[in-house]
Amino acid sequence: MARTVYAALDDWFNKPGAYVLVDGQFGSTGKGLLAGVLAHHGAGAITHCTTNAGPNSGHTAYYSGPHTVDGGEEKIVTQQVPVASAFLSRMGYKCDTLINAGAMIEEEILRREVAEWLDHKRVFIHPNAAMISPEDVERDKLVVSAIAGTGKGTGPALAQKVLRDPNATAESIYQPMLPGVDAGTTFARTWDRFWDWTRDVVFVETAQGYSLGLNSSRFYPNVTSRECSVQQALADARIPAQMLRKVVATFRTFPIRVGNTENSSGGWYPDQRETTFEAIGQEPEITTVTKRVRRIAEWSRIQFRESVACNMPDVVFINFMNYLPEDQWDSFLSLMVLDYVAVMGHKPEAVLIGTGPRSRDVTVWNG
Repeated sequence: MARTVYAALDDWFNKPGAYVLVDGQFGSTGKGLLAGVLAHHGAGAITHCTTNAGPNSGHTAYYSGPHTVDGGEEKIVTQQVPVASAFLSRMGYKCDTLINAGAMIEEEILRREVAEWLDHKRVFIHPNAAMISPEDVERDKLVVSAIAGTGKGTGPALAQKVLRDPNATAESIYQPMLPGVDAGTTFARTWDRFWDWTRDVVFVETAQGYSLGLNSSRFYPNVTSRECSVQQALADARIPAQMLRKVVATFRTFPIRVGNTENSSGGWYPDQRETTFEAIGQEPEITTVTKRVRRIAEWSRIQFRESVACNMPDVVFINFMNYLPEDQWDSFLSLMVLDYVAVMGHKPEAVLIGTGPRSRDVTVWNG
């Protein structure tokens, strides 16, 4: 390639503000992979990483570097903490990690991930993040039956927060801790932080995918329990809209949805049809959280245009290019760029493509 991935991202992280990573489809597009790439690129500049994630989605990346055993490779899988935080920690950079107000927390998972991935232990939890109780998980079993959900309790936990249950948020769990104390331990006391926009460079990771948003009129009720957009990510972190600097949106050549249970996990866009992994010559994919075989469909131009119109990404990442014959790449990507221009009025700053799960599998398309 004429340009490296990092050269294509030269304008990223060069001034204070928010830099957002969002999934443009139904999830599992490679956000974890891109988070690792962006963390490497922003090491030393990123001051904070924040997420609104919950245990109903997983993010996977691979780290290679001096902090791995014998300089080898380490698989990073997170549900609650940002992948970028794990990468920066492994690289020896100390940025603050904020589990923001939009997050839904399963305490055991969060504690385990902090202990496993975040060496510096500087983790702060917003007092209004929702806490998932065993009762929430039980209630969610009804959702799994009805719409093939993940059953992790996120929806009921969020509902209890909306109903103003005093025991539904993180503050009820961590209130005994004092502001600013215990910075060397796993958790500091929850606190509502005012950003310092004279210096803060904030990397924002969103969970799940645009088309699964609660307000997706095409697919409701087969959606998740909140919006999955750049706007929601900023609101959950209490970041002013004016501080948005850059957005990268991730897509995949063949979008997926979580596997069905006794009922369907939802439909598709009118210009796409469901296919099978066998039909496209690939091994079936298993979801990180539910361990079900994913459903897979053809590319939707309607979905891409709607997602671009909502999230306005500066950079587009198209993953799983290896699922297409290589002689179709240029025509596929050229049409995608035409659709982007039709919505945005100009070309994207860069088009990144992925052919595997590792950072070295991400390159720049120069079509």
